[in-house]
Amino acid sequence: MEKTSYIHNVLLYIEEHLTEELNPDRIARRHFISLVQLYRDFYKYTGHSVKEYIRKRRISNACKKIKCSDIPLAIIANESGCQTQQAFNKMFKCIVGMTPLEYKQCDTYFYFYPYSIDEISIAVKVGNEFIPECQTIRFYDSCLIGIEDKAIAGLNDIKGRIFGRNGKQIGNQFCYEVITEKDGIGKTGTYATCVINYNEQDINDGWNYLYNVWLSSSMFEQSCDAYFEEYLFFGGKVRKLKLFLPVKKRKTAQHISISRIPEMDFIIACEKGNHAERKASEKVMNFLKEQNPLLIKNARRFYVCTHDDVYVCGVECCGTLKLPDDSDLKILHVPGGNYAILPDDCLGDINVGRGKMDLWLQNNSIDHENAPVFAVYETLDGKYDTDNIRLKLYKQLKYDKNG
Repeated sequence: MEKTSYIHNVLLYIEEHLTEELNPDRIARRHFISLVQLYRDFYKYTGHSVKEYIRKRRISNACKKIKCSDIPLAIIANESGCQTQQAFNKMFKCIVGMTPLEYKQCDTYFYFYPYSIDEISIAVKVGNEFIPECQTIRFYDSCLIGIEDKAIAGLNDIKGRIFGRNGKQIGNQFCYEVITEKDGIGKTGTYATCVINYNEQDINDGWNYLYNVWLSSSMFEQSCDAYFEEYLFFGGKVRKLKLFLPVKKRKTAQHISISRIPEMDFIIACEKGNHAERKASEKVMNFLKEQNPLLIKNARRFYVCTHDDVYVCGVECCGTLKLPDDSDLKILHVPGGNYAILPDDCLGDINVGRGKMDLWLQNNSIDHENAPVFAVYETLDGKYDTDNIRLKLYKQLKYDKNG
């Protein structure tokens, strides 16, 4: 338990310092253990070496910034622990299989979320994969455990790539399909893939992670094609498996981006308890109807934020607007700068979107201000029907002197 606890602390320390210099020897001394013990225990609990884990986490974070922001590549390289952009390009291509520029321009995605002691973490890549023309050989056995080994052992003089998947059970006979390459055209499809060690536990963990952890929180869903696995041979023996999960982008996918927004000002009211959102909104609107009806007529943006059982609602205004001392209202200034932005076309529950954004920021180790997520409803052409309202959630990010 004590060992698990210190590895947990090491993982937290790495996450908090990913954009800084991370030296394994310094990490070991900070946690009062030898470097050898750190290497041994870290690999035992995570399945990764310390340096490999740090590299993959940094590249995963870099991938998100490359796709979702206009942050210069030189800054991303520096945050990834590389002194030069050339070194970053080399590390990026080694892990992702393409250059940062190619990654930004293509429909490929790489993920490696932070490891938790209670969960596994596997690098997942999404992109187009070429699958050759194949033929299927079905192997039947009364025992499911080890059926893949028996099926592969029965192959003779097979050339080319070898795939496999579970087949349809007949009576008490389990089926495993071995799919071998043959002459033909083949096809290209979109897959989420990961590479795992060739043993029963890792295979089960790999498929479970793809289906139940990664897929559920990603911007993809499984397509109608079948899943399968590819056997990777080293020295004539199967050492690893590459898992292929066919995917397509969700129709309702919500993409979080990082953008710089201008400053905004809102006249707001705060309320707690039952119907707090409605009460806060009515307080602002009733005040403006009496004091400044023109502002309501011209308003295009409306502010909503909830935290600690408090609802804050407001209407955009100019920063110079003066309020009477007894109005019980305030002027809220939203500073300009970099924000994580989540569009919500479904006009759904802000709390759900907030949870998704918080998880996204955590998974990608993006520094943010200790301020709650807020929503801005924007009307198009002064119309208030659902088709003409756009909702975006915002989270203020830490100030970056590099922009």
